[in-house]
Amino acid sequence: MPSRNFSFRLSLFNAVLFLGSGIQLPFLPLWLKDRGLPDSEVALVVALMMAVRILGIPLGTFIADLTQRRRAVIITCAFGATAAYLVLSQMSGFWPILAAGMLAAALLAPIVPLTEALAVEGSAHYGLDYGRIRLWASLSFLAGSLGAGALLEVVPLGFVILLIAGSQAMGALVSLLLPADKAMRATGKAQPIRLAGVLALVSGASFITFTLAAGLGQASHGFLYAFGSVYFESLGLSKFVIGMLWAASVLAEVTMFAFSNRFYRTFGSVRLIMLGTGLATLRWLATALAPPLGILFLVQTLHAGSFGLTHLGTMHFIRERVPASMRNTAQGLYSVVSSGILLSGSMWASGALYAGLGGGAFYVMAGLAALAFGLAALLWLISPKGSAAAAA
Repeated sequence: MPSRNFSFRLSLFNAVLFLGSGIQLPFLPLWLKDRGLPDSEVALVVALMMAVRILGIPLGTFIADLTQRRRAVIITCAFGATAAYLVLSQMSGFWPILAAGMLAAALLAPIVPLTEALAVEGSAHYGLDYGRIRLWASLSFLAGSLGAGALLEVVPLGFVILLIAGSQAMGALVSLLLPADKAMRATGKAQPIRLAGVLALVSGASFITFTLAAGLGQASHGFLYAFGSVYFESLGLSKFVIGMLWAASVLAEVTMFAFSNRFYRTFGSVRLIMLGTGLATLRWLATALAPPLGILFLVQTLHAGSFGLTHLGTMHFIRERVPASMRNTAQGLYSVVSSGILLSGSMWASGALYAGLGGGAFYVMAGLAALAFGLAALLWLISPKGSAAAAA
């Protein structure tokens, strides 16, 4: 398969991958309330839909490695998630909504880590810039949020779940265009995954340190994701300006991804994580100081480092240091720890932090990012400098 063909297919899939998430994150709670659920049940449904990812991600990624059919797993999960969201759209009452919602979330969960693994491996195989494929996912999320927000000004709130289901259906159809796994296998069949090998990998000091460094770096964003807009509003900023601040962070991230190979060649995977977590520390310290609006816009562009560079280093570290037969599983296990446990925990704690510290909670996030930087520096010391595993 020509490299341009691969790049187009993965970019197109990424361009629809996060449309549904961009709608779901801000608007699903509103749909649940519109369905008659009280606040406590809304919170429980949203929390359990996040928690079920802890099961869905490693199961889906392990099956992909076990069967060596990653593309088939992505397609199956994409169509299954679409069906589950359509079922959810017809549900009423707490228990039916919870059951359908958790099923949809569990089926959706493995798609992102599997797509990331495919994009990173394919980019390395074809000599492409991974970031120029990944940036379409960021734009997809932004388009979903802004587009749904505008559309919901003229259509009833009950349409939210249909918008999510429709977005997932688009993703499912486009998943049929994903390149076959064998397109990137230069020689023979990959070695089958073995449970003993997975256990040896994830219990090693290098992988544990890597997971905690990158995971804590991303978890330091939890307070921003949960209460960033509330904090910005407390500074007297309008909703329009708040939206522009969020857009500035995404656009900075997209710009970084457009030149991601240059960053990778210059710094390498571990130093990218160090740089990203270091910039995260600076970002949260500056945000806590409630700077003037012009400075705050500049601080928001540090998202290109705090999230983007950390993410870029993470993807390349897994590609370099994990044998091919276990990369999907390793990607899934990292995602479980990073977003399923650490980020969720950070967001859950944000309510108490904001109640007690207000914007000062960003100092806590700065401490978390500084800890992540320290672990990344430790990783630089203990992890092999080479990437022999990449060829395994």
